[in-house]
Amino acid sequence: MQVCYEISGGIMRYQCMFLVLVLMFSFSSAVFSQSLEEIVEKSHPQNQPLVEQRSDQAHFDAMVRSFVDIMPVSPLGLPAFDRLVSFLRTMLRKIIISITEIDMEPYRPASGPAAVAAGQSGAGQTADPRVQGGKPGADQVTEPSVPGSTTTWPSAGSQVPAGAGGVTGSAFMRQTESMTPAQREAAIIKEILAGNIPSFLRNFKEIEVTQKLKDGKTHSIRYQVMPDYLAIGTDADFVRMPMSPLAAQVIAERFNCILPTTKMVDDIYLRAQTKMLPQPMSGGKYPNWQARMTKNEFYSEHQRLVEGQCRQRGHQNGMLLAGHKKDVVISNHLNSHQKNVVIYGWHDARNGGKPIQGYGWGHENTYADYSHGIRLISNQVMIDGMPMNIKDVLADSTLSALLSKEGPVKNTSARR
Repeated sequence: MQVCYEISGGIMRYQCMFLVLVLMFSFSSAVFSQSLEEIVEKSHPQNQPLVEQRSDQAHFDAMVRSFVDIMPVSPLGLPAFDRLVSFLRTMLRKIIISITEIDMEPYRPASGPAAVAAGQSGAGQTADPRVQGGKPGADQVTEPSVPGSTTTWPSAGSQVPAGAGGVTGSAFMRQTESMTPAQREAAIIKEILAGNIPSFLRNFKEIEVTQKLKDGKTHSIRYQVMPDYLAIGTDADFVRMPMSPLAAQVIAERFNCILPTTKMVDDIYLRAQTKMLPQPMSGGKYPNWQARMTKNEFYSEHQRLVEGQCRQRGHQNGMLLAGHKKDVVISNHLNSHQKNVVIYGWHDARNGGKPIQGYGWGHENTYADYSHGIRLISNQVMIDGMPMNIKDVLADSTLSALLSKEGPVKNTSARR
């Protein structure tokens, strides 16, 4: 009985509105070739106005006002016939949806392996459409209002399955010590796909970049990044795990993510809450380092060095961290060098934040050493307050400049 009363109340809320619309419908005269519904549904996200989040009723009222404002009129000053019909259809759908959603639980995105299999990202599904603008021509990364705060949309990390318990990082290094690189990578993939990663890596962080593009307009993008590089183990005992782009791409695809571009690596460093200094393991302190840099002993030693610097800088796991590894990146260079890995990064604050590892492709795509890191970027982004797939952004001749210094990147795989 209560539901019936609520449904009746929902219908009565719009009774007056329908009466006015019917009267307008009766006196409409002019006919236009394109319907209002087509105008709304075919418009590009970058052309949509940015609106503030409101309650359901306020949002509905605002929608009515905006529709009425843009509806063309006949010479008699009345709404055009076919656009009014489309308007009524749209309004009816909205009213039916609002009635059927009475007392329903708020939407919660799926998580875990099921979400991965379904291709859901979580990002952008309930995002705040408000976007902070920047000065025209500025290429800026905005800081959060509260240090350490997370994104306002569901975290992309919800797609990473929560492991039911696996080996610790140090135990994994011991178990894989005698393996070949290929065997070790197979073990890495198995552990990470099973969810054996520190829990804080699931708490993706938001990067926002605003820039004036070649279309003369200022655009803004928000995207989610893993706060640190992929690691194996628990929060108390983990090891950041270097791997080849072959293994990294398998994991990225399973988690509905991509690897970063060089521009994204730069922006992540600028946005990082903790900026580390590079710690190369070469020279006299590490004899025969060239032959050891791909082995577990160097992986574990570099983990020790990074953790020591984290403690010195007061870093807390889960904060956005950068500067401690080189990134395996995606690049157009791979189109003509399909057997390479491209690495970039190790930004150094002592050198104005410039990377000591420039754009490098000197190794084959099966290669990984202690200095390499894998950071995942969610596929789902927000462009000017509207959801979009990051691959479509990178392929766009204009919008790609928000994420790439190479122009459009049509193949976003780290392997070919």
